[in-house]
Amino acid sequence: MTSEFFTPKVTRRDVLRGSAVGLGALALGPALAACSGEAADPASPQGVEDVPKIELGEPRPDVTYPDGYVGPRAHDRAPFGDGTTTFRVVVPQDATTVGDWTTNKTSIEMERRTGLKVEYVPVLVRGTDGSIDMTKINAMLASGDLPDAFLGIPFTTAQLSLYGQQGVFVALDDLIETYAPMTRQAMSEYPDLRGLKAGTDNKLYTMLGVNDCYHCRSSNNRAWVSQTYLDDIGASMPQTTEELREVLLEFKNSNPSGKSGFMPFASSESTPIDTYFMNAFTYNPGGNQLGGWLSLDGGAVKFVANTPEWREGLRYLHQLGQDGTLTRATFTMKDTELQQNGNKGLVGFTRSYWWGSFFNPVALDMDAPWRDYVAVPPLQGPGGVQYTGWNYYGYATDGLQITSTCADPGKLVQWADYQMDLEATMWSYAGVQDDNWTFDPSGEGINGKTSLFSNKLFPAPTGQSWSQYAVMYRTSDFRLGEKVDASAPTFEAGLYEAGQGYEAFAEPQEMQLPPLIISDADSAAVADTATAINSAVKTALAEFALGDRDPSSDADWQSYTDQFSAMGMDAYLQSHQAAYDTRPQ
Repeated sequence: MTSEFFTPKVTRRDVLRGSAVGLGALALGPALAACSGEAADPASPQGVEDVPKIELGEPRPDVTYPDGYVGPRAHDRAPFGDGTTTFRVVVPQDATTVGDWTTNKTSIEMERRTGLKVEYVPVLVRGTDGSIDMTKINAMLASGDLPDAFLGIPFTTAQLSLYGQQGVFVALDDLIETYAPMTRQAMSEYPDLRGLKAGTDNKLYTMLGVNDCYHCRSSNNRAWVSQTYLDDIGASMPQTTEELREVLLEFKNSNPSGKSGFMPFASSESTPIDTYFMNAFTYNPGGNQLGGWLSLDGGAVKFVANTPEWREGLRYLHQLGQDGTLTRATFTMKDTELQQNGNKGLVGFTRSYWWGSFFNPVALDMDAPWRDYVAVPPLQGPGGVQYTGWNYYGYATDGLQITSTCADPGKLVQWADYQMDLEATMWSYAGVQDDNWTFDPSGEGINGKTSLFSNKLFPAPTGQSWSQYAVMYRTSDFRLGEKVDASAPTFEAGLYEAGQGYEAFAEPQEMQLPPLIISDADSAAVADTATAINSAVKTALAEFALGDRDPSSDADWQSYTDQFSAMGMDAYLQSHQAAYDTRPQ
């Protein structure tokens, strides 16, 4: 439910670890020049010489759109493939959702729409624990035995930049200018999109995608409280740090659950608490960047976790620790333990991403216990600070990368662009039209506007959808156009409502450091420093909160801040500053 929005530059050693063959050994050959269609200035693509530019016609009149709608529309687009060439495309193996890619209903529908024949080559890239294993992909790249394209493979932007400049992936700017009107529309409606995915040479080596999840923009900063327990102690929703402290103390003293083991404040080891609490003292982007805790101040890259404001935040957490409402379990509890405690009604307040973080299962029954938990708004600190971290850049996704062995990259660019049509988008995500979903303007969408579509059966049965592996154009308006059943509201509706309560406190966009690619020369040192920073900040946060260190002690604070200089903080910031100043636009 969250989006990664920072990826470090990787070296050859990093991306080819475990392989003895370097990128220089790849057989690039003359096919690269024939396929690339590179422009002299990729920021102003010229298109493909002597090929007419494809434009979208008028949208189909049978689909009704909400007022002010921004996003994909349904068009009648003729097939462009003639069936004489089959393109080999490597895809993720997904037996649960996609099933057999060849017989998948969306695969069949995409061939009908485009006329393009595709041989899908499934490769396992994700373990059962959710970890990414790119071993087979890296081996394929290193051996030179390349498919025509990769679809839905989780390359980082840094990897795409590296491989593109090595000639493995095709530069796509001119091809998009000629063959991809939906992609051009997306770049127009999301002006930052191209720059977020371009390589360090300012060229695109991936088809662009959008998955603009409104509630995800604040998910790393949300907290929840039981409305029933609040009512039981006679408290209103806390608005300030001091009011929350009073609520937690009352939870501890009165135990409104009436059950043994009740926790006034619960969280799990995988959920950072600083992203919620520290934003009452200073804008805190959190540790979900490489090394993390980096922001912008007038265009200058700044580390926030060693400032006087951060120290004040630590004093507040220390106070909660002294109260006995924030305990060691906050930093050590496993995710499954937190869910078990939620199921038992033992959680008062929690810093969690969503209800599924502290309940399992989360059924849609109207009397399901998770519905009792409401989002706690960003707290105002004693100095009047009241931010929430708002992810301005997490919407940008990749979809398709075309390799240098492709004999006709223009066809695959069109294939990717067709996936962004509204009807194709619905097929790829929700499966068979009319069986699983239908266009439906008869009700109200999640955002309160006229609905765009309704789901009859979601998620789609195995073998019908492509999940989220397609080249997506799922804008916020599109996602929020899902028809709401007031008698059984979905998670999305509740999360949208929660997000609305946070957006008003979003940090200005100019304070958020966008995704960056660190230069090859600096990448190893930056990665090492980032690892050290992550460990130091997380360890100290727990120690200061639990009383193992005292944030009011000058000696303890000095010891904490001095370690960052020893880690090479100056060089670390300089590397990020250089990457920011030279980022693609």
